[in-house]
Amino acid sequence: MKSFAYAVLFTLGVCLVYILVAAKITDISGGSKSATTIAGVSAEAGESVFWGKGKCHTCHSLGDLGSAIRGPNLGAHGAEFPLPIGLRAEERAKELSAKLGKPVTAADYLVSSHYDSGLYVVEGFKNEMPTVWKPPVALTVDEILAVDLYMQAQGGEPNADELVKSEYFQQMKKAASSLSAAPAVAFQPYLPGDPERGKGLFFDPKGKASCAKCHAVGDQGGKVGPELTNVAGTRDIHYIIQSVLDPSAEIASGFEPFLIMTKDGELISGVKKGETETEIVLADSEGELHKVAKAKVERMKQQSKSLMPENFRELLSVDEFHDLLAYLQTLQ
Repeated sequence: MKSFAYAVLFTLGVCLVYILVAAKITDISGGSKSATTIAGVSAEAGESVFWGKGKCHTCHSLGDLGSAIRGPNLGAHGAEFPLPIGLRAEERAKELSAKLGKPVTAADYLVSSHYDSGLYVVEGFKNEMPTVWKPPVALTVDEILAVDLYMQAQGGEPNADELVKSEYFQQMKKAASSLSAAPAVAFQPYLPGDPERGKGLFFDPKGKASCAKCHAVGDQGGKVGPELTNVAGTRDIHYIIQSVLDPSAEIASGFEPFLIMTKDGELISGVKKGETETEIVLADSEGELHKVAKAKVERMKQQSKSLMPENFRELLSVDEFHDLLAYLQTLQ
């Protein structure tokens, strides 16, 4: 019996030694620090969130994928964005480091764009990115981490360790944890509204609202204003109400109106929809395109007033406003 017991102990000891040696080798080789060590978190998962739950594609395109213009293109796209975001983050980090007066890594820059998007705003765009770990987007910290791995993969190598070690990731994780521990009571309009009647107001070209002249939902509607297919999935109810009642308070990037005065004294206003070396294309509030030869332009100036009517308070009854609001809230 003693011999058998010694044999068992010897075998267990050998197995333990092999396990410890194997673990040490894995650690030395970096295998224990791969981007896949966090269950369910990967660049592939981030791709799914980017084009799905996170609705990132409603503001950002990725190279030639997508047509969103509210936020910077995150792929390599023309002269404005020659590098994909995985490489571009290095340059952004240097600029942010100079602004903050402290070292900032590329991983810091990527994470900070989700934690506090106002730290670095790309020139030509506005600080209008929603806080994605808060409702209505409400991504989990792991889902945000996966999206950042997907961003790193655009021209670079995903590295979860760099992202997790970022002070901004730790701050975001703490803030998100506090939010989930004490969720805020969601604001609700005081009238429920009828989404079907609201849909009618939205799409009726001769109605009081006729929103579809300028805004698209899916493949229906105009392209003068921002697409609203997922508006309630990315913006809270306060933002939606303000956008209807006070559209000039925050004009989405890429949809700023311009006023052109030609050398003949003609005034043309609209959202810029294209520009070449020889002409500028504006879309007016009715969706009509105006092609203006640059040689005929006397002056062009960006306007602070939205093309969207600002008199919906007078145009719509209280019930009609809530019907429209109820329909917009279905656009998840």
